[in-house]
Amino acid sequence: MDKTQKLKKIILSRYNSVREFSKLIDIPSTTLNSALEKGIGGMGVDRVLKICDELNIDVKTFNPICQNNLSNDDQKLLDNFNKLNDIGKQEAIKRVAELTFINAYTHKTNEYLTEYGKIDTLAAHNDFVNNPGELEKIMEDFEEMDRW
Repeated sequence: MDKTQKLKKIILSRYNSVREFSKLIDIPSTTLNSALEKGIGGMGVDRVLKICDELNIDVKTFNPICQNNLSNDDQKLLDNFNKLNDIGKQEAIKRVAELTFINAYTHKTNEYLTEYGKIDTLAAHNDFVNNPGELEKIMEDFEEMDRW
């Protein structure tokens, strides 16, 4: 893969489109698209530097300047997050925060915490109408878990 293809791949992995990226760095999209089609060798040095600065990549190799220790999943999440506009980013932050309150998605297995303190929840269904002893057993188990 040559540098031009590598640059295009980096841009598209972090932004929804080349056009969106060109607006961000204040380079005409036609100029950037032309460079990505014909090769960036003919592009002005100041523009290449501006692109590399925004993408945080080395101007010679187009490799990331600082290697991070993110897993592939973490990097994918971050790349998708960076594609969002401000409203989308705020929604993503809220939704991920909501997921942390659901036991199935977190490492915490015995308690749910909020800014208001501990939340204890137990759902009772019609199954217990015919067998009240079962509900009492579940309540005892739940109280036992709460003592951990």
